[in-house]
Amino acid sequence: MKPVLTNASSITEEQIYNEFIRLGMERLIAQDLSKRYYHNELTYRDLENLEKQFGIKFDNLIYKIDTVEKTLQKDISNLDNKIDTVEKTLQKDISNLDNKIDTVEKTLQKDISNLDNKIDTVEKNLDIKIDSVEKTLQKDIFNLDTKIDNVEKNLNAKIDNVEKNLNAKIDGVGKNLRKDMESNNQLLLEKMESNNNVLLEKLKVSNRIITIVTIVVVPIVISIITTVVVSLITRFFK
Repeated sequence: MKPVLTNASSITEEQIYNEFIRLGMERLIAQDLSKRYYHNELTYRDLENLEKQFGIKFDNLIYKIDTVEKTLQKDISNLDNKIDTVEKTLQKDISNLDNKIDTVEKTLQKDISNLDNKIDTVEKNLDIKIDSVEKTLQKDIFNLDTKIDNVEKNLNAKIDNVEKNLNAKIDGVGKNLRKDMESNNQLLLEKMESNNNVLLEKLKVSNRIITIVTIVVVPIVISIITTVVVSLITRFFK
């Protein structure tokens, strides 16, 4: 049989297929019929079968599909309008945000510039204070060096005086010691000489005693020894 319908260019194969599925048609049959419709291959027999089985008239089906499509197009148009409105709002918000960011950036740059100026001022003040402190310290160090030099000179002078006094005292003590030693030596010599004289006298007396003993005692001892020896000999020969 020859085709009986002309395909509307605005209706797609997928739209026909979805409508058949919505009416409860099996997927394979819906796929076959939608494909044949899209390619303008439906026959009167196909239309009669559809009307008997599903109560479908293709004119009504096409009208429903056109209505759905128009509704969808209207919804899409409304959605596009909403999207345009949202886009414009977003662009406006972005523009406002950019302005705010620019304002904040300018404010920050101004604050940073002010902060840099404050830092420079603080740095200059610190440099001035450091220079002042350094000069004061140098002056104090110079004064301290001067005081140390004066103290050192005074100590050296005192040490020299103490050394001179000690040397003078040592010299005095040495002289006194020499005098005492000379005096003691003199006394010792005198005592030694006196003792020598006493010893000489004693030696003289001892020598006289020895001479007397030799003259008197020795003959007596010899005589006694001789008598004893003679007595012993006499007794030996008896």
